[in-house]
Amino acid sequence: MEKTVNRVEITGYVGADPKITTFDDGRRVIRLSVATDDNYKDRSGEWREETTWHTIVAWSGKEMPDFAEIKKGTCVAIQGKIKNKTFEGRDGQTRYYNEIFAFTIRVLPTEEPN
Repeated sequence: MEKTVNRVEITGYVGADPKITTFDDGRRVIRLSVATDDNYKDRSGEWREETTWHTIVAWSGKEMPDFAEIKKGTCVAIQGKIKNKTFEGRDGQTRYYNEIFAFTIRVLPTEEPN
C-alpha cells in the first residue's frame, strides 16, 4: 500500500488585514488571504506573471506567531495541508473551494524597495 501526503508550503504576501476570531475558551482562529506569483513565458515568448490567491486558516498555538504581527503586506511562510470545502449557494447549487489549514506561519522580513 502506498502512503500519500497532503502537505503544502507557500511563501507570499498577505493581501488584507486578517480576520481574527477569539472564542470564550481563549482559542483564536485567523483567516487570511496570501498571494503567490508564478512567472512564465507565453506562446509568443513574452514573460507573464500570474498571481494566485490562497485562503489560509490557522488556530493559535505554539507554532504560530502573535497574530497581531500579521497585517496587509506582511511576508509569510506557511506550512499546512489543503482542505476541500463545500457549501450550498443561494441558488441551491453546491459550490466547492479550497483552504490551506496552516500548521505553522512564520513572519519573514519584508524587503524594502530601493
